[in-house]
Amino acid sequence: MNVAFAQDKRLGRLSTVLGKDKLVLMRFRGTDFINDVFTYTVDALSTEPNIDFDALIGTHATVEIESQTHGPRPFDGIVTEAKWAGVGENGNTYELTLRPWLWLASHRRNQRIFHKKTVVQIIEELFQDYSGLGKPALTVDLTSSYPELEYTVQYRESDMDFACRMLERFGITYRFDHDVGSHTMVLTDGIDSHPKIVGGSRVYKAYDGDHNSEHEHFWEWHPYRRLTTGAIRHTDYNFKKPNAAMEVDHKGNAKHQQGRIESYDYPGDYLEQKDGEKVAKLRTLQERGQDARHRAIGDCTSLGSGMLVDLEGDQVPGVKGTRYLCLSATHSYVSDSYGTGADKGDGYAYSGAYVFMPDTAPLAPERKTPVPLVHGPQTAVVVGEGEIDCDEYGRILVHFHWDLENAYSMRCRVSQNWASQGWGGMVIPRIGMEVIVEFLEGDPDKPIITGCVYNGKNMPPYDLPKHKTRSTFKTDTHQGSGFNELRFEDEKNKEEIFLHAQKDRNTKVENNQTEHVNVNKVESVGHNKASEIGNNSFQIVDGDMHLRVGPANKGSFTPTGATKDTEGIKNVSGLLGTKKTAKKGIGDLKISVEESKTQVIGRHHFETVEGDKDTHVNKSYKAKVANKVEINAGDEILLICGKSRIKLSQNGTIEINGQKILELGDQLISLQSDTIKLN
Repeated sequence: MNVAFAQDKRLGRLSTVLGKDKLVLMRFRGTDFINDVFTYTVDALSTEPNIDFDALIGTHATVEIESQTHGPRPFDGIVTEAKWAGVGENGNTYELTLRPWLWLASHRRNQRIFHKKTVVQIIEELFQDYSGLGKPALTVDLTSSYPELEYTVQYRESDMDFACRMLERFGITYRFDHDVGSHTMVLTDGIDSHPKIVGGSRVYKAYDGDHNSEHEHFWEWHPYRRLTTGAIRHTDYNFKKPNAAMEVDHKGNAKHQQGRIESYDYPGDYLEQKDGEKVAKLRTLQERGQDARHRAIGDCTSLGSGMLVDLEGDQVPGVKGTRYLCLSATHSYVSDSYGTGADKGDGYAYSGAYVFMPDTAPLAPERKTPVPLVHGPQTAVVVGEGEIDCDEYGRILVHFHWDLENAYSMRCRVSQNWASQGWGGMVIPRIGMEVIVEFLEGDPDKPIITGCVYNGKNMPPYDLPKHKTRSTFKTDTHQGSGFNELRFEDEKNKEEIFLHAQKDRNTKVENNQTEHVNVNKVESVGHNKASEIGNNSFQIVDGDMHLRVGPANKGSFTPTGATKDTEGIKNVSGLLGTKKTAKKGIGDLKISVEESKTQVIGRHHFETVEGDKDTHVNKSYKAKVANKVEINAGDEILLICGKSRIKLSQNGTIEINGQKILELGDQLISLQSDTIKLN
């Protein structure tokens, strides 16, 4: 099919993926910006009433407009909209909308986490998916260094919004450089990083009824000022240095009467005061950078946003500088109409409206992209190494349900019931637990753990609602099986406090410990028991007391099996440390030893029995005394062995009875009395 229209000899041309001159340029209008996306509208003509929109949408289209003296100026963009606008006398009219590839990022929302990366590394990683949309799609031309960020979250926001707010946070500017079939996003952080317009300068010549169409120039130039915030004050908090001074402030250079209007905000997004000073300075520049502006109108086809231009020509009242940075450029181009089959050159009209800032004014992007807020708490799952993973502050790692890349959070602080200097509560959530996460100031970069919840995998320790009256604190042995537990049972008539120690239980009391048991107390020790008392020990038993040493049925001494346990606790604290006589007991003490009993007494042994004392020895009885044995009886002493007996009476009578009485003396037997009878 023959091409009906040709653009080769025209000063305005359109190229698309559909092929040469399938669409030809009629009108072009739009605005490009620093720190914002451009939008260009193209009116095109075609002989075809049904061009393939699927083939066109999402591809590059480039408009080239010839400058009078500086060659063609390309305006490239992605076709984001296309519509058939009707049929005119010369053919079918189409309207195309061109936007940068960055605009495509406004349609991709995501939620992801970046660890230990600078803002530049984050942007480069973020835009990897768009790298094929330019030659290259992104260029970094920065003069400053930027800190590594511990933790940064893209949260429920588009790639474009996330990138813009990060660039605004650190004062990084972006622009778009254009070529035929491609455009490149360029990151800069200084005036001198921007290119000069072709030729370096343009002339301002006030309109006098005649335009100089041979050279690009401006015929209107209007400087203007506006009042802005003039000073910034911030403070913040670093939990690792809770007493550190954090307040910072910075004042701008405005000379007018209200040039010191101060804006105070918390938090300032910094952890060290020296970093806060940089932040306050940047925020001041971002405010003051919205002040000095110059608006101009001209025909500078080769001028676009992000270009530097030196101003020459007529003097503009109130203008002292000569070099300006173009912040935005609005372009308007209209071509002569096409005659059917015409390929002749055309006359055209181009005009532009521009906004500039002096090169001496602060260059920093305005903070206009909102930080997304987390509205309310979320839950997450604890992750890490082993069974318990925390740092010296008790901080843990979590994985959010929304994170599809299986990343993990920063170390999150965990709320405790108490937290002070070396004392308070401490419970570290363990790996696999579901925890409640809240966010300081709603900031997704500042999570904090406030609690734990059960779920279908992690069920409560007791069946519910069967045991709904139980309140418990039950742990799980680390790298083993077992648990410690403190449990409260509030069921009526079953009230109980239950304490279980998987291994050891240690109690330390600095002063007194008092224990009151109104009914029974049972104590079962599986192995040994030792008691060390520094001073006195008193024990009062109103009833009987049984002590058994030797094998017994383990567990037989239970509350239901005890016939009579110790009762009647008395307050004996007044007796401790004194020499008073303890109150007498009213019951019996029975000691049973299955094998042997050995008793060693270092000095004296005193024993007082108010009633009778009986000693039964089933076999032999031996007594060995190193010095002397003294037995003193008030009434009589009676020794009996079978049919023999010796009786010592109180009145001095000694009776010896036996079938045979033998007196043997190897040396002497002496009898001495007033009267001796031998019968």
